[in-house]
Amino acid sequence: MYKLSFKVKHKGCHETGLSIKFPKHHITVVDIQSTHPKEKQYFYYISGDSKSFDDIIKHLKRSKGYKVAKEIERSRDTLLLLVVLYQEGYIQNVIQKYNGFFLELHTVYEGYEYWHIGLVNNEPVNEMLKEFKKMGDLKILYMGEVEFANTILSKQQKKIFKYACEKGYYELPRKTTIAKIAKEMKLNPSTAGEHLLKAENKILKLMSKKI
Repeated sequence: MYKLSFKVKHKGCHETGLSIKFPKHHITVVDIQSTHPKEKQYFYYISGDSKSFDDIIKHLKRSKGYKVAKEIERSRDTLLLLVVLYQEGYIQNVIQKYNGFFLELHTVYEGYEYWHIGLVNNEPVNEMLKEFKKMGDLKILYMGEVEFANTILSKQQKKIFKYACEKGYYELPRKTTIAKIAKEMKLNPSTAGEHLLKAENKILKLMSKKI
């Protein structure tokens, strides 16, 4: 199997535009399937300063690219939104065109979209990269052969999840934030958020089988 990880400052993308306007907010995107090639439905899981949450919602509702921007819930440092986005081109359309598959939820931070995808082999990689480069400023984070073993948590996921638990991230009310965890562990908030969310997903899936 082959893995390709990259970040892209997507030209003409309203999602990237949102991140440029609110660069310190970490956005995790849950893709809800849509049959329209130019329309996508998402959950946005946004973490950051709650003082900007209302401004984010107002920005989305004013944007011509968003047909829907509905608040689902919020907490002291997180905001969950349901959105419907309309634009000419999507990164995931290129990934699906070459039979790629998503290894992790894509995230947006400081104006860049972060993507981690898998491929059966590396044959389509060059053609995919040509299309991605046309879509914006592209930076490769990882490209190479991998083994998709059925592990529960990676070493880094385990380290961050354990630290988050110790610092009271999962207590009500929360005693820390992803931004603080990232700073204390000397990580980019986007990286810390991705690892933590992936660890949560794996643990929840494992526990759900035992309920």
